Amino acid sequence: MRQQKGFTLVELLAVMAILAILAGLVAGTVVGLGGQSQSARLDGDRDSIRNAANTFFLESFPEVYPVKSEDGQVAGIHEIDFKKSLPQDPNRHFVPDFLNKLPNSLALVSWRIDENSGNVFFAQDGSPLIKPSNNRLDIEAKTGALDANDDHVLTLSMAKDEAAPEVIEIKIPAGYTLGGGRADGGTVVGILQAVLDTDNPFEPGKEIFFGGVIVATEDANGNPNQDEWVLVVDYNFNSSSNVAIKEIGEAVRKHTIDVVRPSGDSAGRLTINFARGSDGAANQATENWALTLFGSSSDKLTSELNVPGGETAGAGTAFTGFSVSSAGLTVPAPNNIPVVGLLKNPNKEAVYRWAAKEHSSIDPVIGKTLFFNNRPWHPRT
Repeated sequence: MRQQKGFTLVELLAVMAILAILAGLVAGTVVGLGGQSQSARLDGDRDSIRNAANTFFLESFPEVYPVKSEDGQVAGIHEIDFKKSLPQDPNRHFVPDFLNKLPNSLALVSWRIDENSGNVFFAQDGSPLIKPSNNRLDIEAKTGALDANDDHVLTLSMAKDEAAPEVIEIKIPAGYTLGGGRADGGTVVGILQAVLDTDNPFEPGKEIFFGGVIVATEDANGNPNQDEWVLVVDYNFNSSSNVAIKEIGEAVRKHTIDVVRPSGDSAGRLTINFARGSDGAANQATENWALTLFGSSSDKLTSELNVPGGETAGAGTAFTGFSVSSAGLTVPAPNNIPVVGLLKNPNKEAVYRWAAKEHSSIDPVIGKTLFFNNRPWHPRT
């Protein structure tokens, strides 16, 4: 009798297991392709539109870009008019004579151009007509000593008339230790020293210095909140005769900082969510922040801050006992709490790359994809 051949149950189960593993691997590589595809499309369209706009400009007399006539919030910023005709030849149009066809990305974003530079950029549809942010964020250790609790300084430079930040994500390299979870509410874990340059509209020709503090928070039960700090800034408490640079009632701002600590081979993250209030979408002056994260702290506020809706809210006025000068904000004398380790450097030689991404008022949200602008990072060895 001819012997019949086939697969055993064990063999079938093994094949099914292998197929499941392969399906999982393929699914892992496919996830995120939507965002990557959109990003690649936007990059390609930007290059095509820039080249076409420059060609239109060179063939125009007088030289003009193909833009809509509405005024932007910042001089020279306009939306691109894809139906614009060439001034000297009304029979020639931006599309298709210069661009061939309308870009598919028009369904995703609004395309803008800076007439001062010819720079083409995309923005969220309906967002203010301002320049994209070109902020710079440098991060460095104060001493650079390894295996030590060392202060780290985050220097953020923001240009006038450019999009103001709404969210900044700062990546802490794996290998660092970020404590602070043991810190009681009100413990000072960092300090801000900030300056508005002489191009400010409040006291033109004079620098305006102000500052703030980063404090640990507590939950509703009075326990240390390991996942959130707050950066409290009183913008109208400054060294320039207390000139008001924010709306009355909105001078004290609580910018929340979401904390994800590095763990093993995983990087950590600090996410600063800026409280914008009634501020405009663009920076009103060149602004420089030096945000110092303490390696260790024994300081706790001697008087609670009056923070609107804040976890550290208390009686009294904001920044009672503080002083401000060109050196920044000075915190009142500490009340001798035990030293708390906050930020510890890796204990081996390597290049540790801090990185940062920013979302501003004009960066688009497409589906579930939030387009961040990458900020420069500063390696530390």
